[in-house]
Amino acid sequence: MNLEELKKEAYKDLPITDQEHLDQESFRNQEIKSRWLDYKSRFELLLVKNQGDYQKLYRAKWEYYGGKADAKVYASKPFDFKVLKTDLAMYISSDEEIIQLSDKISYLEYTIKYCEGIIKSIDNRGWDTKNAIEWKKFEAGMI
Repeated sequence: MNLEELKKEAYKDLPITDQEHLDQESFRNQEIKSRWLDYKSRFELLLVKNQGDYQKLYRAKWEYYGGKADAKVYASKPFDFKVLKTDLAMYISSDEEIIQLSDKISYLEYTIKYCEGIIKSIDNRGWDTKNAIEWKKFEAGMI
């Protein structure tokens, strides 16, 4: 599941659809929230995995640009330039593979924040449902 699919799902989940059976909407909150907590945990696990992959890749790039990688690496991907230690971080951070993995990590972090926002909105649905019930009572003259 990607962010666009999550947005479509949130668009369906968040509105209170059944104005006549608000008590059922209240029960529906728990079903929706558990699903979103599941999405969030999946993306958090993916984030942890990708952060570990980033650390491994960073070390490999550090060895590569620092001239410390295995000779087989240079045979398949030559790099005949001597990089100063002070410039090493600039070469690593501008490497295409590092950038791609950084972008993926940023995407996962944003997706997790999005899921957290949806979970907060689901929590607020409970208040919205309660207020709607109170309003119906008021309209019926029960308050």
